[in-house]
Amino acid sequence: MSNLFKGAALFIGGALAGAAAVLLLSPETRDEVRKQVSECAREAQERMQQYAEKLKQDLTEANTAAETPKNEPKQEEA
Repeated sequence: MSNLFKGAALFIGGALAGAAAVLLLSPETRDEVRKQVSECAREAQERMQQYAEKLKQDLTEANTAAETPKNEPKQEEA
């Protein structure tokens, strides 16, 4: 499994553990907890979209750089 998938799995696992902890330990009402969890999920979605856009941009740049021929020294003719 690649590091990206491991990181995503850890992120999702942490989010679920955090949500469970909030539900179990919160003195707030159910509606307040739902609102907080919804806001947290929205923020996480926005961060993941930003991360995906940055990753796509970086991969595009890396692909372009790999396809661009490098200036090789000219060989002298005999």
